Amino acid sequence: MNTLEKLKVLGGGTKWDICTPAQTTRKPTDGCRIGAPYEAGVCRSFTPDGRCVSLLKVLNTNACVHDCKYCIHSTSSKKKTIALFEPKELADLTMQMYLRNYIEGVFISSGVLGNAEKSNQKIIDTMQILRNKYHFQGYVHLKIMPGSEKEQIKQLIEFSDRISLNLESPSKTAFNELCSTKDYNNDIMRRLRWIDNLKAKGEISSGFTTQMVVGAAGETDKQYLETMWNLYKEYGLRRAYFSAFDACKNTPLENGKSIPLRRENFLYRIDWMLRFYKFKFHELKTMINDQGMLPLNLDPKLNFALQNVDKFPVDVNNASFEELIRVPGIGLEGAKKIVSFTGQKKIHSINELKNFGVRFKEAAPFIQVDGSIQSSLRSFG
Repeated sequence: MNTLEKLKVLGGGTKWDICTPAQTTRKPTDGCRIGAPYEAGVCRSFTPDGRCVSLLKVLNTNACVHDCKYCIHSTSSKKKTIALFEPKELADLTMQMYLRNYIEGVFISSGVLGNAEKSNQKIIDTMQILRNKYHFQGYVHLKIMPGSEKEQIKQLIEFSDRISLNLESPSKTAFNELCSTKDYNNDIMRRLRWIDNLKAKGEISSGFTTQMVVGAAGETDKQYLETMWNLYKEYGLRRAYFSAFDACKNTPLENGKSIPLRRENFLYRIDWMLRFYKFKFHELKTMINDQGMLPLNLDPKLNFALQNVDKFPVDVNNASFEELIRVPGIGLEGAKKIVSFTGQKKIHSINELKNFGVRFKEAAPFIQVDGSIQSSLRSFG
């Protein structure tokens, strides 16, 4: 199998891995180098849900010793084409694509070939060629294998701008339903703690991430949100990613029910509200129904506003930035512009709000402009 054939197999094999290049504190170390950690070889390209697609995102191999029931690469899946990149081959491919302006960096994941140590070493060998021989200092995101040894984790961190270790499930019980060959507490949670300790020592330039499969074992939104919050609070996680379960052909769960992307999207919106809109976790938990789920017929921010009508309407001329960003239809940039404007002048009409990027139809019931309430909450009844 030639390199392009391998790329077709191993590039397509990362469909469910999510990654985004983020700002890193790492600086280029010398003048003889190719690439930069913060300047792209090509412009970033994003899918409609915000995922970056300008990296070479590839598996080192799709061979794997684990039996995750939802995964097309696991031992429990039916026969498939097996491919493997040798270190120099993958390093050369990365450089060729970067120099042709196809990519801005590389994301390398892998199946577990034999054991975590062997799989990690393949990635380490690839990075030694890229970083040390080819002087590549572009963006690198590396996947840590479950059960990895501490010294190898340190090596992978040294080569990368971001690392990730997939949690897969929000609870040990659900995890055990999906996989019998990995230990949730030891192979994953313990390793996440190691990574957090290394981060505390300043050995990680831009943090680490994890990913959970949504709904493969009937987990509730409450479980995902509580686990996500715990990882942020107790493990120093930079970001949690979610991937809606997709019932893949030739896996043990091929007859399962795929999870709608809207559910994945709503989990991301809650995450965004926590990290950027500065909502409190206890506030967001009130949106979860008795079944432990987020209602999919209401945007989470609108849901919050309807449950807290006593906090509205907000007077746009006197409101703080923190008050404005809680209004449905007003984003971070819009709130900044409004606060900047009202610090000097007064807003008199709804047309002025539209100039700030406010989605007025959503915001109208929750704002007051020049003493006038713009709409009734009955439209949401």
